Amino acid sequence: MKNNLLLIAVCLSGILKTQVGIGTANPNSNAALELSSASKGLLLPRLSLSDTASPTPLANHEKGIVVYNISTVNDVVEGIYINDGTRWYRLYTNQPNIGDVYYSFVAADHQGWYKLDGRNLTTLPAGAQANASKLAIGSTLPNATDRYLKQRGAAALLSAGGAQTVTLTQANLPNLTYTGTTTAAGEHTHQYTDRGNGTFDHKTGAGQLANTTVLTGQLTSSSGAHPHTVNVPSGGSGTPITIEPKNIAANAFIYLGY
Repeated sequence: MKNNLLLIAVCLSGILKTQVGIGTANPNSNAALELSSASKGLLLPRLSLSDTASPTPLANHEKGIVVYNISTVNDVVEGIYINDGTRWYRLYTNQPNIGDVYYSFVAADHQGWYKLDGRNLTTLPAGAQANASKLAIGSTLPNATDRYLKQRGAAALLSAGGAQTVTLTQANLPNLTYTGTTTAAGEHTHQYTDRGNGTFDHKTGAGQLANTTVLTGQLTSSSGAHPHTVNVPSGGSGTPITIEPKNIAANAFIYLGY
């Protein structure tokens, strides 16, 4: 009954005056409603939004409605949201969101930010562990050491992959055909040197006929066309190619609170 009487009194005050004051007898002339207290604040409705596009748990989108969202799902996180008649928008402050990630030259954990170094979650404060679970982080933090963070693609969120080198295979080469055989068109000769330093016996029994003269510039017969096989080594050793670009080393941190 007491609460009902207070509500009736506030309504009557609003009818008699253009402004309503709670905790003050002289509300601001520019405000339809002014709350005044030295020890209490305004408590917004606390509810769980499903995503920014859905009005749920409201029946419809209503321009100007302000709520405090307590769920972390899809594209909403805990915080104050306002509705513009078609979707929800979060009212941002300087306070980071749970799950925010940034690079820094800071060497260690600081102010609710935790270094992504692959450590076990049990080493973190209880509140940070709970927030990590909300983000579906398993038993350990992701290890961002010597890695680049990328937007989610085909791989699962928080998964690690990739390599710093790549080895070219035959399939990576241009679609060209190289032959190692010379042309067979036309007769041709080959030059050679007859060293002539061997002896032989013509078996006459009278003596030996020796040919020890070096004959240079001798030519083979030019009869008949024929090809030649040529071996051309690549000189390669199969060494992987480094694909890591130039970089500046920094630490990656995730905000999980306290």
